[in-house]
Amino acid sequence: MSKFPVFRVSSIAPAFMVLWLILSAFYYVDHLFSPSFYFGYDEGVFHKVLKYIVCFSLGFYLCITARAYGLLFFSGLLVLVASFFVINSGSLEIATLSMMITGVMLPFALIPALWTDRLLLIGRVVVLCGAVVGIFSIIELTIISSRFESYWNSTQSIRSISTLFNPNNLGLYVGAALLLLPYMQLKTLTSSLCGALLIFALVVSGSRTAWVALIVVFVYALLVSADARKLFFSMFHKKMPQLILTGVAFAIIYVIYLVFGATPNFEIAHRGTDLYTASVRLGNLQSFIDLVDVGLFLPDTQGVRANFIQDNFYLVVLNSFGILGLFLFLIFFMTYFSFWSKSKPELFPWKLIFVFYMVSGLSGSQLNSFPNNQLFFISIGAVWIYRPIFGRSQARLAHVSAPSS
Repeated sequence: MSKFPVFRVSSIAPAFMVLWLILSAFYYVDHLFSPSFYFGYDEGVFHKVLKYIVCFSLGFYLCITARAYGLLFFSGLLVLVASFFVINSGSLEIATLSMMITGVMLPFALIPALWTDRLLLIGRVVVLCGAVVGIFSIIELTIISSRFESYWNSTQSIRSISTLFNPNNLGLYVGAALLLLPYMQLKTLTSSLCGALLIFALVVSGSRTAWVALIVVFVYALLVSADARKLFFSMFHKKMPQLILTGVAFAIIYVIYLVFGATPNFEIAHRGTDLYTASVRLGNLQSFIDLVDVGLFLPDTQGVRANFIQDNFYLVVLNSFGILGLFLFLIFFMTYFSFWSKSKPELFPWKLIFVFYMVSGLSGSQLNSFPNNQLFFISIGAVWIYRPIFGRSQARLAHVSAPSS
């Protein structure tokens, strides 16, 4: 009998997925320490290719394991079509990028069914990574704040990016982590510290999109879930010490920011009352409508309307796939996916994340925002399960998702 350990792909793949989610949260960390990040950032061809190769490899494994061959074929077709458009045009427009991302990440929707028993671990990783992202926000606004003063001056606002590319991406990521936090069964001290760091990162991101989406999801959760209502009211009874500890931790973090943060020598626009960005989004929507013609039936691979859609997930999808492509996508999705027939407690926080992204998508696009797009596709799998019209994939999903004894 061999003395060497035997490594199985089925045991390595979930660990690799967790590792990739950790790396994804800090994908842009090297640019945090350089102000050139703000003035025309390009991650480079190598990083882009590497990112999509990793995602495609994970998606390929998920499809093979679940025997979701229809999904594998469809995802591969999207990647091939996107590659053709890139080669044909010689550039990567947002439409082709959206198709590429959908092709490599749509199989992530299989994760809630394949790894139901590992969703708690995945959620904890997102929460803890979000807390570390919050620590980077503190560092950004204190120790290295002088590097960003010129940019903050130009925008008349102090908004953190931490390791998440831009303020809105940061706000969406920590917002998703906050939704997961109450369900992660963490110890009181850990949960309180993570909560304080996540709230701080959310506040300094200045992302009104994330704030509004969180409020909507909070109301939605209270309306549809008795467990969510029970959890909320327990905050004022059984979990009051944890709530107080979170407040104390946040206060300490905020004092650190006030003491060690740089004092700006420029006027700061108040994010709560400044409606400039909202007017820009409204203007972009009007410009998009003005450019609508028969070309909208096909993907906008020439980027004709690309400058007016990036603040809206729904416009990105419509413009990237075209009416015809979107119609074909919906036919595929309705054929191979359906709502979960059984309610599972492990899925509920991820369902909230799905609602969160769909609401925030009205003024931002999670589809093109890495790593939020990965969490978005995982959340899709918490709402819809892959059900092929042929084969035994459903039984396979049930088998591989069962916890090992």
